[in-house]
Amino acid sequence: MILGKSSDELRLLGFGDLGPVHIGMTRDQSRAILGGNFDEFFKTTDSTVPTDAYDDLGVHVYFDEGFTIIGVEFLKWSDLSWRGQRLSGADVLEVQQHMVARGEVLNFNSSGFDVDGLGLRIYAPDIGEEDAVIEAVYVSFVKNK
Repeated sequence: MILGKSSDELRLLGFGDLGPVHIGMTRDQSRAILGGNFDEFFKTTDSTVPTDAYDDLGVHVYFDEGFTIIGVEFLKWSDLSWRGQRLSGADVLEVQQHMVARGEVLNFNSSGFDVDGLGLRIYAPDIGEEDAVIEAVYVSFVKNK
């Protein structure tokens, strides 16, 4: 299965579960699903393993030293959703209300909020301002200890 031009087939189903992409997958397996149209880059100068960037999908896939997925980042123009609510590029307040109504606990910081139960880090640098939108969503595949 190779995803098309849109990441609409990737929905957050639970912690580390995006349907066809999930915990335990290797780089080769994720590339087989997401396709060959990606670029490798090092996210920071300290990075030891390259990140796969699928710019058409608005998705970055992160790996550990064993080339197992540790997280997936969805950029503003991607189509990540959870329980019928779009997350990436969506209105911050709308997403907060949707998550709280479904029992999720939100942990706020200066640039957005985390949803530990789902492994989400929501990047919304304009949080608190009217019409703030979510610029990126990082889906962690690694549980915090």
